[in-house]
Amino acid sequence: MKKIILAFHFLLTPVILFSQGWITQTNGLNNTVTEIYFVNESTGWLCGSGGLIMKSTNGGNNWTQQNSNTSETLWALFFIDQNTGWATGNSGVILTTSNSGENWTVRSSGTFSALWYVHFVNPAAGWISGSNGEILRSTNGGINWSAQSSGTSQILYSVFFADSQTGWVTGNGGVIRKTTNGGMNWTAQTSGTSSLLHCVNFSDPNSGWISGFNGIILHTTNGGANWNFQTSGTNVFIRSVDFINPSTGFAAGDNGTLLSTTDSGINWLSQNSNAVNHFYSLVTLDPLTAWASGENGLIRKTVTGGNDLRRLNLTMLVEGFYNEFLNRMTKDTVKVHIKNSSSPYITIDSGKAVTDTLGNTTILIENALNNTDYFITLHHRNSVETWSSFPVMFVSNELNYDFTLSDMNAYGNNMALKGSRWTIYSGDVNQDWTVDLADLSLIDNDAGNFQTGYIATDINGDGLADISDLGITDNNSFNFVSAVTP
Repeated sequence: MKKIILAFHFLLTPVILFSQGWITQTNGLNNTVTEIYFVNESTGWLCGSGGLIMKSTNGGNNWTQQNSNTSETLWALFFIDQNTGWATGNSGVILTTSNSGENWTVRSSGTFSALWYVHFVNPAAGWISGSNGEILRSTNGGINWSAQSSGTSQILYSVFFADSQTGWVTGNGGVIRKTTNGGMNWTAQTSGTSSLLHCVNFSDPNSGWISGFNGIILHTTNGGANWNFQTSGTNVFIRSVDFINPSTGFAAGDNGTLLSTTDSGINWLSQNSNAVNHFYSLVTLDPLTAWASGENGLIRKTVTGGNDLRRLNLTMLVEGFYNEFLNRMTKDTVKVHIKNSSSPYITIDSGKAVTDTLGNTTILIENALNNTDYFITLHHRNSVETWSSFPVMFVSNELNYDFTLSDMNAYGNNMALKGSRWTIYSGDVNQDWTVDLADLSLIDNDAGNFQTGYIATDINGDGLADISDLGITDNNSFNFVSAVTP
């Protein structure tokens, strides 16, 4: 009993703390970053106070300043592709680029009002929302702009078009306006609030969200004919909301607030930004990848959907793949299931990775909780499923487990000793938890047909099925090797 307790203590000692929710990036400046926008996982821009525009070509790890030809605060930028983009700001400033920001050209807006947001649906057609209820439209890529009548004098902080005809603007006083003819006419929609509505975003012409003061998030499923309040769980100013599909989206706001949802906003979950400054902008590239920016050069990025992943540092050896004389194993893919610690032992998450030649690998787990007991189960293409000998837990997002130290680290001591290290049993070709005649028959058939490559009947990992694979499997079949589970 004392020996088991000592092994348990060793296995749970974290060596590296790991968190991969929202990570800090920096542009080297303290300007407020009012907008951040990426067109793919590598290429993006940001803008901000003092006419700031910067570009990244490596996902935000490094930023290079571009000449914007203005010192006005730039409130928004938008790119339709890697070359074509626009920026807007105070005093009616409009900038365009056709070469990825190498050159920014100042365009005439016809106004000195602050221009708060810009959105294009293709390289030609775009709109800008501004103060005093102003809406500008371009049909030639932003070279020329014409004014549209919004029907309100309120500040319009956001504009979004689902296609060339259908768009919305939002602003002060709970204002929502919609057009179905490219902005020739704008009609009022009922928001149900008089609070400032700051950002509007649609995933398709029917599904949309608006964020604003006092933690407001509104949702529609019918193009804005009806807007319903969602529970954000906060009362801060939510300045930005962005959805990548009708289910998955993020929101960002004051005091370092970052929220996420995977069910269209029925439930909004608070995420750890490690920030206290205000976020101004957020852009989502896919369900896992997003950036948020704000005060004093604040930039955060996630590649995990904002979730803190758990890190399982695993060591395991496959009997047939391991050479005990060289202490080396042929690299291969291993999959783990993380299971509840009590019957019926439901799998709550899984992951897979390739081992190194010493049997080491790291697998990232999303759904497991810290300080909660779980069984680890090992799965390999032609090995017997093997369970950890007892439930173990992640501590500070980290768990180390080594199956090779002792057979007591496998449930039922169900491992084979090779040299001084313990290995999981090989030979379960058909993955029915037992090594038997059926597995031998499959190997014999493939050996007779000279099968090669990444095949389940290759028990020793040399790339072909032959008599050596039969030997390992026959021995385990003779000894009635099978999975041992709780």
